[in-house]
Amino acid sequence: MVTLTPTFTLTSTDVSSDSLSLTTTDTLSVTASTNVSRKSIATGSAQAVLASNSSFSYVYLKVVSSSNSASWVQVLLGGDAKFKVRVGEFLFVPLYSSQAITAEAQTAACVIEYAQYVANV
Repeated sequence: MVTLTPTFTLTSTDVSSDSLSLTTTDTLSVTASTNVSRKSIATGSAQAVLASNSSFSYVYLKVVSSSNSASWVQVLLGGDAKFKVRVGEFLFVPLYSSQAITAEAQTAACVIEYAQYVANV
């Protein structure tokens, strides 16, 4: 068993009249993982990122680069668009089993970085 420790921090001095400073950390027990991988995602049709996950997992996905800084990736779960991730942005989501993840670049092709961590449930 392996422990994964995600930390999420939001800070800002100008988003509202009060300064923003939020941090949360969790400890996740995982039994397996895929290596962090990179893949080029083209425009025009959705491409498989994870064909299916056999058990509850945590999924990390980041849009690393594109030839056009205005590009973004549409991330689909089970064929339905659920997330819009711009160049430099990432997502880290808990995901039920039997979900396929596909992605389609918008504006220009993008390179994504992704990994899957199977939860010890």
